[in-house]
Amino acid sequence: MAMLCLRGSSGGNLAQKNINFSFNFIVSSFHSSSVLCKRNGKRQRKIPEWKKEKLSAPWWKKPPIVMTSPIAKTPHPINQFESVEDEFLSTVQQKSCCDHPVDIDDPYSKEPKMCVLCPRQYEENILPSYKNPKLLSQFVSPHTGHVYQSHITGLCKYMQGIVELEVTRSRAAGYMSTKVIDPLYLQDPPLFNPGKPIKPNPW
Repeated sequence: MAMLCLRGSSGGNLAQKNINFSFNFIVSSFHSSSVLCKRNGKRQRKIPEWKKEKLSAPWWKKPPIVMTSPIAKTPHPINQFESVEDEFLSTVQQKSCCDHPVDIDDPYSKEPKMCVLCPRQYEENILPSYKNPKLLSQFVSPHTGHVYQSHITGLCKYMQGIVELEVTRSRAAGYMSTKVIDPLYLQDPPLFNPGKPIKPNPW
């Protein structure tokens, strides 16, 4: 409810009039969506219970098949040639026994690579020691006194590290010279050819 006051002049006299008016409005009508107004008046659908049960399961799923007459009770014809077939199969099996595959090693398998000092090559375990300068001197260059690298000796990484360590220990203990090889070991049979490396130089 609101009141409006109006003042006017008629012949020099002032007149005052009061006008009362009221506003009736709905709060929900302030939105600007015309679709929402339509949805408010839309009635809800009443779906029957039998239709809800039908739509609850997948439409593609069919009821399981129930066997009413088992196959075991169905009469089947007797095979008249069963004994002949069994005899034929037994004969074939006896004659094909010699054609079965034989268990042998793979002929195309490659031999495992082993270095010169690999313990799998010998019955006795040969490990380089600083007390055996005759063995260690074959892995040392007679010109420079340096130990040959693994691409020349063909040793694995583990054995190459042991040889280099034992050469250092042997020189520190006085069993081997530091620059040249003892002339007593120059005539030993070589284990590898330094002029023909086994692997390309990684450097």
